[in-house]
Amino acid sequence: MAATTEPTVDNTATQTAAAKKKTKKVVADNSKYQGVEKVMPIALKSSHAKGRHAVAARDLVAGTLVAVEKAAAGIVRNQSFINLCHRCFGPVATKTQSRTKLDAAGKEVAGQKETVTVPSHSCGTCKMAAYCSEACAKQHEPEHTVQCAALAKCNPIATAHSVQLETLRAVLALIGRRAVQGGKPELVGQDVGGEPEFAGQAVEAKATPFGCVLDLNSNRHYLKRSAIKQQQAALKEVLELVPEAARVSLSEAVELACIFTTNQHQIAVGGSQMLGLYPFSALYFAHSCNPNCVYVGEVGGAMYVRTIADVSADTELTVTYADLFQPREQRRRDLLLSRHFWCKCRRCSQALSQSVDRLMDGIQCTACHRGVMIFEETKEVQDINELMTDISALDQEIQGKFAECESCSAQIEVTHLVDVLKAAITDYSSAHMLMQQGQLERARVQLERFVGNYEERRVLSPYNAYLINAYIALIRVCTQLNDVDRAIRYNTIVVERMLGPDTESMAPVPAHYPQLAEYQMSLGDMCLKQAKKKAGNRTPAGRSVSRRYLREAKASLEAAYKSR
Repeated sequence: MAATTEPTVDNTATQTAAAKKKTKKVVADNSKYQGVEKVMPIALKSSHAKGRHAVAARDLVAGTLVAVEKAAAGIVRNQSFINLCHRCFGPVATKTQSRTKLDAAGKEVAGQKETVTVPSHSCGTCKMAAYCSEACAKQHEPEHTVQCAALAKCNPIATAHSVQLETLRAVLALIGRRAVQGGKPELVGQDVGGEPEFAGQAVEAKATPFGCVLDLNSNRHYLKRSAIKQQQAALKEVLELVPEAARVSLSEAVELACIFTTNQHQIAVGGSQMLGLYPFSALYFAHSCNPNCVYVGEVGGAMYVRTIADVSADTELTVTYADLFQPREQRRRDLLLSRHFWCKCRRCSQALSQSVDRLMDGIQCTACHRGVMIFEETKEVQDINELMTDISALDQEIQGKFAECESCSAQIEVTHLVDVLKAAITDYSSAHMLMQQGQLERARVQLERFVGNYEERRVLSPYNAYLINAYIALIRVCTQLNDVDRAIRYNTIVVERMLGPDTESMAPVPAHYPQLAEYQMSLGDMCLKQAKKKAGNRTPAGRSVSRRYLREAKASLEAAYKSR
């Protein structure tokens, strides 16, 4: 039971999609991509039930590399704009310079100066492309020439039409890539750039050809008509600034925008973020809320897919597109709105009373204070078009229904549980807002009060996602306040909760999940820092504390190494 906002999906568009004449499904042809089977231990399959998917060609141990792909097109995220090269996605050197101060509207303030950080190499015309070197800027020139004039105007265009700046930049990146690969004006039915070439490591990998982008679903019919009109208006202005030889039609530009939005992967590269289209990986590694693989970013914007569990031969290889440590209902709705499918993986299909998911939004029983209240809230979705038309049908399911305690069988109205959860969300959001505003001490007090009100008073399950988020926020706040002992205590709790209770057959996240390893690594680093600090205390008590921190650091770092 997750409190959510209603999705903005156009009824007419969805009904039109549902009303389309049904055609006989054709099993996809894998021949374009089967070269991967020569360099990776996987086999490509297609079926009516699953569509395209990849399976293990033999028994695989955890940590096995099963795919390497360089993006068909990618962009540096807005917040990492000057940190990554816009061609090779490597680190960018920066410098400081003085300029006339700009107001909130971007206009110069006469007589006032400010110091800003800028990339050492960038496009002086559009000021929207940073590079790691002059050589990289030169190599990117054929693509950037197509984009440059439009990039210079993208920001005001995006603002004027209320569309995402990153969406416009992504479309330009795709148009630029298509232009240098010899594309013709008509996109449909083309195989621009030939077949993909697969490699066993990032340094040998080549970018996936533009033609493979067209194999991806756009799910355009799920978007609200008003959103499509906003995109059309913005893209019309953008296309007018693209050289005529490289220009695509407005309809094709909208299609590219929808493809990118639906299929993008966010990749972390050295602490910075990029968004890329990785067609092979998007086509063949399906989503699961209990994945056996994970995708990670590598230097240069390459995406590696590795197993995070031992996988038997002929087993389907899966990744996750969702935050696993959140309620089932929230995961499913997020996937529905962002990826346009209703998750029916094994974890989501298991009865809630038998799943660790019952703890993710668990509310403690007020009668026995031991069990959590269970309500098998979500009806299985057969027609996604119907659900996208009226997702409120899920909320209507809870009216007049009762949840039952897993331990003592006490019952309570589900609407009451929803009210409790909404109150918790409101209180957490208030504390989180203080953190975002930089009011760290007030945020710490509010977050600790939240923990006291909802965990110590046994309102929420200790594994409730909002409690874990509160502890994660406390780690950040206490670290910034240089209260390392407190940060260590909260980090320890997060790691323990992510591993789940011993009584569960499935943990909230897999044992080798990267996010778990990050918190284990962070805990180890903080313990080492405190051990070094306490080592200056030569008393027996001081030496004892230092040794304890060293033991904790060793255990955490070893666990992180194992998880990775």
